[in-house]
Amino acid sequence: MRTNVAPDSETSPLAAILPSTPLLSSAQVGWRGITLEYFRYPPYETPEYSYPEHKIAIHTQVPQNLQVERRLDGRFQREQVTEEQVIVVPATVSHRVQWDQTSEFLILSLSPDLLSRAAYEAIAPDRVDLVPCLPKPDPLIQQIGLALKEELVNGEGDRLYVDSLVNCLAMHLLKKYSASPASLRPFQGGLSQQKLQQITAYIDAHLEQALTLAHLAALVEMSACYFAWVFKQSIGVAPHQYIVQRRLARAQQLLKNSDWMIAEIAIQCGFSSQSHLTRLFRQHLGTTPKAYRTMVE
Repeated sequence: MRTNVAPDSETSPLAAILPSTPLLSSAQVGWRGITLEYFRYPPYETPEYSYPEHKIAIHTQVPQNLQVERRLDGRFQREQVTEEQVIVVPATVSHRVQWDQTSEFLILSLSPDLLSRAAYEAIAPDRVDLVPCLPKPDPLIQQIGLALKEELVNGEGDRLYVDSLVNCLAMHLLKKYSASPASLRPFQGGLSQQKLQQITAYIDAHLEQALTLAHLAALVEMSACYFAWVFKQSIGVAPHQYIVQRRLARAQQLLKNSDWMIAEIAIQCGFSSQSHLTRLFRQHLGTTPKAYRTMVE
């Protein structure tokens, strides 16, 4: 069924169908290829619409017996939605939905170019066509959506972490929601020793900077998606996890061997703030920077 494509909006990509302002939006923070919006909405019926981006809706807080009527790509369905369910609406596919109780949900808007970039090198479909998906549980998509929401709420600006989550989401969509499910091309041995040394040396020399997956991949002439995969094959952890480990190791050195303030150490090691350093220090090392400094003095 042909529908008008919803116009762009400076305030919200979804303003044409959900006029109320989202409780939370990443529209102004510069995430590449993806926008997250979080809504709490009373009973409502959207017009029929389509968008130039792929949309993923994730139900987060749903009242009991929430009744929904939905028409997706010409298919009509009455359903009882539960938490943890996701809906995939590919770009240009028509969709209309009506619900009868206040509920909370987040919507991820993905650029088709994002999936095309993910497909480059790592997989080889002739074209990237997502399949419309009525509500179903997908724990991985839910975890990614909630992790992106938490990152946005915390405001820590960890671009590499966001890139890694988005990369994982793109690969999952290509493998599980594509008209021609894709698989990773085989790659033997991970990164070459030369390229691995080049990347790890660059990371150590630039820990204080806002490293991105795309930039690291460009250093070894790979797509971000493929680089993330082969890096993990080589090191055993994802690029984001490796960089966190290196930043924490440098923070430990500075806490032990310098009299810098903890806030200054955080910035010099690439953390967005002292609280960002403290959260990850406690998460990975089981203590706080202050307690660690006291212990090693």
